[in-house]
Amino acid sequence: MQIGQSLKNPLKNTNGGYFDSMCDQFNFCNVTNVNAAKNLSVHESGYIILGVVGTQQAVGTGFNVNLPTPTRGAWYKFILAAPSIANNSNAAITITSTSDGSTAANLIIGNLRGHGDDEGANVVAVADLITIVHNKATAGDMVEVWSDGTNWFADIVYDVDSSITLA
Repeated sequence: MQIGQSLKNPLKNTNGGYFDSMCDQFNFCNVTNVNAAKNLSVHESGYIILGVVGTQQAVGTGFNVNLPTPTRGAWYKFILAAPSIANNSNAAITITSTSDGSTAANLIIGNLRGHGDDEGANVVAVADLITIVHNKATAGDMVEVWSDGTNWFADIVYDVDSSITLA
């Protein structure tokens, strides 16, 4: 059953149709566009679009996105929309796990799946930083993280070898 469907069915067509338009939105997910440093909240759980389609990201400098305090059920799917990240050592986009929304903490564990020669890796030691690497990452590279309330579990997919790292 889709998210919100169990609430949508009993509300639809009640109160003279007052709730009908709201009920149609129950199946949608949050989508947030991020192009600069940001501290995410659990209320932004959903899709995070990084960069702008057709525009090189981080021409001058990159940015960091902080995950909030781990909260059971929170999840984010980061998708690089830009065709590339500038060839500048400061241009990387990073995602940092935090213990309180701002203090870095080793809370990420998961796997990286590459489509190049390196084939990815399963990371079994906790880490605090996911880096979307400058001059390597391409549109469609993605990072998905879910929280169990203690840690963030990552599933990372990229096209070019070593374009996303977990450390």
